[in-house]
Amino acid sequence: MATIERAGSRGGIVQRVGGWLDSRFGISALAYPVPRHANALAYTLGGVTMGSFVLLVATGIYLAQVYDPTPAGAHASIVELSGGGFGAVLRSLHFWLSGIFIVTLTLHLLRTFATAAYKAPREGIWLTGVALFTLGGGLLFTGTILKWDQEAFEAFGHNIEIAELLGVFGFLFSPEFTDSVSLLTRTYVAHVSILPLLLAGLVGVHVLLVKRLRISPAPFGTPEEAERREREEPRLPFTTHLARLLYWTLVALGIALVLAALRPTGIGPEGVEGIEITKPPWYFLWLYPLENWFGLRALVVMPALLLAGLAALPFVDRSRERDPRRRRAWMAFGSAVLVLWIFLTIYGFNTIPVSHVGEM
Repeated sequence: MATIERAGSRGGIVQRVGGWLDSRFGISALAYPVPRHANALAYTLGGVTMGSFVLLVATGIYLAQVYDPTPAGAHASIVELSGGGFGAVLRSLHFWLSGIFIVTLTLHLLRTFATAAYKAPREGIWLTGVALFTLGGGLLFTGTILKWDQEAFEAFGHNIEIAELLGVFGFLFSPEFTDSVSLLTRTYVAHVSILPLLLAGLVGVHVLLVKRLRISPAPFGTPEEAERREREEPRLPFTTHLARLLYWTLVALGIALVLAALRPTGIGPEGVEGIEITKPPWYFLWLYPLENWFGLRALVVMPALLLAGLAALPFVDRSRERDPRRRRAWMAFGSAVLVLWIFLTIYGFNTIPVSHVGEM
């Protein structure tokens, strides 16, 4: 009986603290009823991506304390950090979490496409998602440069030439923008401050749009059947959905810890100017063959076309049909793009590194 009373007392304290926090900060305003199907793994990928981002920020805060964001000291600080101990573990964890972040973000985008969740009235949710995808790519690219090893040095050279290709629109990525701060330091500021703040703000807008417009219904059946299911499907408390998001985020953290233990993140030799002997990380490998075939301009043109196509999708596909089995043309098109991406990635992995910088 005493044990039950103590448990009840603890529960009462938690409820009182929760009530106090809610009355002051309005936390409950973020909650909304969640349809039962939204607790499936495919519908929690966005939440896992957000959880991975929070973990990346947490590990990045520590890494920022020991990193020297100057051309003279950047590589040495990473070498020292990677020498062992807590810092080496956190760096490896940060690296693998970044991979999980982009994988879950991409899978979330693919699930949204497959279930046609981008259609009216949810165009805004899709567009903010595409913008988040773009910012995620920016975080991965700037993070690659910060290592300041040979791979990073070559990415840095691409960054400068892309800035020249963009002309006036590339001034932020140009060494000529200012003489007082190095471009590496400015890249560091973008990675730890500008891009995370933009991404966090956009995540807030994205989440509020989901709350306002609700999670998209399960797509199977005719449009009328999907709409009826949306009205009739049981709604679960938001806390159940939050628990699922937390569960899968912890699974992602566990996977990252295992990978960090099995494959600790290394560091290459300090960069040497004028040579190209490395390839980009796997998430950018699809661009490597295109750069071989069409030159540096492909690094601007192809991502721009991809993002423009994604942004235009809800305004081109305006039918009410959501069932992937009834959207064969769109599913075939999406599958073809995915297969092409996989082919280019594998092809890029198997090609011999060649020089690109300076060929513009």
